Amino acid sequence: MLAIIIISVIFALFGLILGYSAHRFKVQGDPIVDSIDALLPQTQCAQCGYPGCRPYASAIAAGEASFNQCPPGGDECIMALSELLGVEPLPLNEEYGQQQAKRVAAIVEKDCIGCALCIPACPVDAIVGAARQMHTVIRAECTGCDLCVPACPVDCIIMMPNEALDAGKAINSLSTTTSKATIPEQQHLPCIRCGECEPVCPVNLLPQQLYWHCRSGALEKAKDFALHDCIECGRCETVCPSNIPLVQYYHSAKSEIVLKQQDKAEADHARTRYLARQLRIEQENIDRMARIDQKKKALAEMRSQEINKSIARVKTRRQANNSNHSSIPPHQS
Repeated sequence: MLAIIIISVIFALFGLILGYSAHRFKVQGDPIVDSIDALLPQTQCAQCGYPGCRPYASAIAAGEASFNQCPPGGDECIMALSELLGVEPLPLNEEYGQQQAKRVAAIVEKDCIGCALCIPACPVDAIVGAARQMHTVIRAECTGCDLCVPACPVDCIIMMPNEALDAGKAINSLSTTTSKATIPEQQHLPCIRCGECEPVCPVNLLPQQLYWHCRSGALEKAKDFALHDCIECGRCETVCPSNIPLVQYYHSAKSEIVLKQQDKAEADHARTRYLARQLRIEQENIDRMARIDQKKKALAEMRSQEINKSIARVKTRRQANNSNHSSIPPHQS
């Protein structure tokens, strides 16, 4: 029990440190770059040709890079960026890679030699270990960037599907997949905008508007119409003359919103860890340079003292020689 309490306290302190770092050292930059960065998946994989999501966002804002160079974000990220930038969407540039399902790194323990080369390669500090000790990956923090794989000299790091994440998303998206698969357009008539669904809603929503937004994928607009206030009672369905399964559309949209919120929370967390790591590396460089300067000053002072001592010895020797010469009587002829 004591061990559980100690571990909980350690994780709580770690979370407070990350939160403080994100607030204290928040990067103040271009709001356009911030908006672009918020849409990127924050894997920090460098597949786009830039060392992280933030530099890539800066390059997009400056017109130095296209917005279709992010394989982890895929088509969804490209669509969001094209909407933000007000340009036509482009297909993913496969020169930078292909979109894959999210994966996490795993270390084959029996093959790990404890070289610690994978630790600095991870952009979010998701690998823990020590020299000549077996390492491990914090799966909940891994972004699946693949950068640790080439860093391992014995190929003991493998990429595998995140089963827990995939299982959770499968549960949340089950109704979404089922709804879209079981609602062919021919099973119900088009909406005739009769308005019969509105007066029967027990929470005073606008079912017709919600239906249009959910069907078209305009989830933000559906949220503006209080989609999550819907209790899915089904009264709107019973009075619909077109027999539209409205509740299934609403439930599907809710599930999709939840998945997007989960992805957003994970991306924000990864960004926080990435920034904390960058700050740590910067501080370590500052401390290292300070130690080097201190050693240089100490060495210079030591050399100065040695030089002064040498000069003093030379002066003493000369004085002694001068004294010896003065004590010698002059030569008498």
